[in-house]
Amino acid sequence: MRFTRMAAIVPILIAPYAATADIKRLKAVPEAFWGEWIVAGQSCTKSDQPPLSITASAYTHADARCTIDWVGETAGRAGSIYSAHMRCSTGEQPQPSIANLILVSEENGMVSLGSDFKSLQSYQRCPAE
Repeated sequence: MRFTRMAAIVPILIAPYAATADIKRLKAVPEAFWGEWIVAGQSCTKSDQPPLSITASAYTHADARCTIDWVGETAGRAGSIYSAHMRCSTGEQPQPSIANLILVSEENGMVSLGSDFKSLQSYQRCPAE
């Protein structure tokens, strides 16, 4: 009987110390991500796909144009992880759809981008013209 009471009390005592992720809400994409990006290893001028573009408040790629509503910043092991929450429209869609873009800085000025952690892909910055 005594053990059951303890088993019921322990989770209540531990619950306030559970790990939580602090998310800082930003109004814009950090400046380090602004610019034109191409998949790592491809040429900015000779690629089949045009570079994607990231500004403080917009994300544009071959398939869609997105307006960034807000950006979440979460601490990661190797630095901050950003998640842009966007409304995107394509030529065929009259109504914008909701989308997310994860942005992670890598070494050597590269970034990882993707809609979720499983789809992250490395990108290199295209030189300014």
